[in-house]
Amino acid sequence: MITHVVLFKLLPGFTADSAPVQAFHAAMLELPGKIPLIKSWSCGFNTVPDAQAAHYVLVAGFESQADLFAYFEHPEHVAAVCCLDGAAELLFGDIAA
Repeated sequence: MITHVVLFKLLPGFTADSAPVQAFHAAMLELPGKIPLIKSWSCGFNTVPDAQAAHYVLVAGFESQADLFAYFEHPEHVAAVCCLDGAAELLFGDIAA
């Protein structure tokens, strides 16, 4: 099992209410129903208001690294991430369990 963690930090001028951020969130909520490779999924806006905290968090599970890499290239995933183009920066990490 691979756990995929992504932290999104919104760039200046963008908030959780901004149109591209709302479009991204809506797309993220739909991904588990569109990509069967996803085995577990939790995403949403950070509940702790802190200048050092990420604004949006994703924790997802995949059976294998091959499935994770296929998810990266899946058209639905690519489309969701494109919603945030220019609105956020991200960091991610993956761990095997």
